[in-house]
Amino acid sequence: MKKVFVFFCVMLMSFSLMYAAGGKDTAGAAAKDGLTGKVVVYYSGGEDALDVLAREWKKIHPNCKLEFIRAGSGELTARIEAEKDLPQADVMIGGSYSIYAGVVDYLQPYVSPLRKECLPSYCGESDMYTPMQINVNTIIVNNKMVKDLGVKIDGWESLLNPAVKGKISYVDPSASSSAREQVINMLAAMAKKKGNRMDDNWDFIKAFYKNLDGKMYSSSTKVSQGVATGEYAVGITNEERVLELMKDGVDVSPVYAKEGITLRNSFMGVIKNCPYPEGAKAFVDFVLSRNVQQALATECLMRSVRPDVVYDGLKGVPSSAELPALNYPVDWVAANPKLKAVLQDIIANF
Repeated sequence: MKKVFVFFCVMLMSFSLMYAAGGKDTAGAAAKDGLTGKVVVYYSGGEDALDVLAREWKKIHPNCKLEFIRAGSGELTARIEAEKDLPQADVMIGGSYSIYAGVVDYLQPYVSPLRKECLPSYCGESDMYTPMQINVNTIIVNNKMVKDLGVKIDGWESLLNPAVKGKISYVDPSASSSAREQVINMLAAMAKKKGNRMDDNWDFIKAFYKNLDGKMYSSSTKVSQGVATGEYAVGITNEERVLELMKDGVDVSPVYAKEGITLRNSFMGVIKNCPYPEGAKAFVDFVLSRNVQQALATECLMRSVRPDVVYDGLKGVPSSAELPALNYPVDWVAANPKLKAVLQDIIANF
């Protein structure tokens, strides 16, 4: 992983210099003359990023309509499976490696010409789906509430503190791939700390779920808002949602778990036998273009898969190279395709 971070830093510097000198923008590579009709996108991300994508698409493909159908990744993958004989969408965007690996039979291969300009995937390369963002599992803290509780939140183990029981904002893992990825992260972090296997740490996950006190959202987008409004003291969410709230003046902070973070990717994929495959491929190219990736980084504080995109984040936010990173456990995830059901069984006992 350190080699990837070194590569990231070197490439970021070299590409920044190149573009400062007037290098060619890759946004043009995403354009396809004469693209018309409608591209239907299954989308599981935030509203701000959706607005950016809609705006930038209109600039490049003004004669082609972009229709977003927004829902949790669990709901969207269920729709893709149910519609396998007559797909209703062209491309899916958002969601983790475990989600895309689970629906790979319902996707069709596509390698964008812009893929070679991007960083290697943290979760392994595949022709079936394309990385579009670097995700950072982050603990969001309501500063006032945590201070009033007199607790220190500095990592995964601190979420087992009895003082925060019932005060943890979290999403049902049957509805969200991000919740499952957070469990994968916790298992990997505990394994590193204890020098054992990931499967030796299920008691930690059970203790964490017990501390939720039966409270879970049905959508991951609600987790950060629950902490922002003071309904919960802490929560686990994607980094950019914490930073967006901070940018808006909300008194919350990000905590990067000291035990380690499994850096991972969000992906996008072309749906097999979709109504408009050329439009779907154009959309993948479009999302990977430098202009779009830079807009997502600047406006939505998303960490880009492109090394030539400048990520400023906010004051005090660590760079990718400074994060307490763990290798993503690809082999373990592949060997545990029923993680969703396992977590449902654990939750059912509380």
